[in-house]
Amino acid sequence: MRIYFILAFMGWGSFFNSTPIFSQTNNNLNKDFIAAVAEFNTATKNYDYIKLITRFEQIEKSMLQNKDWTPAYYLSLLYTRLSFSNKNGADVHADKALLWAKKSLSIETNDENYCALSMAQTAKMSVSPYLRWLKYEKSIYEPLEKAKKINSNNPRIYILEASLKMNIPQIFGGGCENSKPILIKAKQLLDKSTPEAILPSWGKSSLEELKGTCPF
Repeated sequence: MRIYFILAFMGWGSFFNSTPIFSQTNNNLNKDFIAAVAEFNTATKNYDYIKLITRFEQIEKSMLQNKDWTPAYYLSLLYTRLSFSNKNGADVHADKALLWAKKSLSIETNDENYCALSMAQTAKMSVSPYLRWLKYEKSIYEPLEKAKKINSNNPRIYILEASLKMNIPQIFGGGCENSKPILIKAKQLLDKSTPEAILPSWGKSSLEELKGTCPF
């Protein structure tokens, strides 16, 4: 089963790319934060994540008194992506992704932060899928179940769930056909959503990539 897990988690890096859709309802948002999120949303796999991480760390420090969970959330996702793209430092980056995910959850327990935690656990596991799957399986799926209980209409939950299922052998309940209903649901929910400037909005390009492998 090792090859399935390797294929599954190598593709997760692109899940954070999407065209940002900004709301015009809040003119008081920090312009630098909005710009940083826009940069995050359009970053490619070969992007200089360290530079963007430094930018988000500065934003996070300046917003400590506001107790805003979003800077820590984006830092978790950035370190997760860095873990997928940098084999040499994958374990260290995954650890940092976990720390930031837990920090964002400590500020606010919500569905997006549980998704971030699941992705960070996935990054940690994917360093050595064959050896770590049994250890991390529960910690990957459990946050997604908690996210559903908070907000079952979050499309990112189902994008992550479908990706995991699609890359597991059919004999174990995975594969394309078993993933299609989840992918369809994710698309329907994403089409209905209207993200705001700094809130998570990724998912469109993720679904397009999955559709290329598993038409739905």
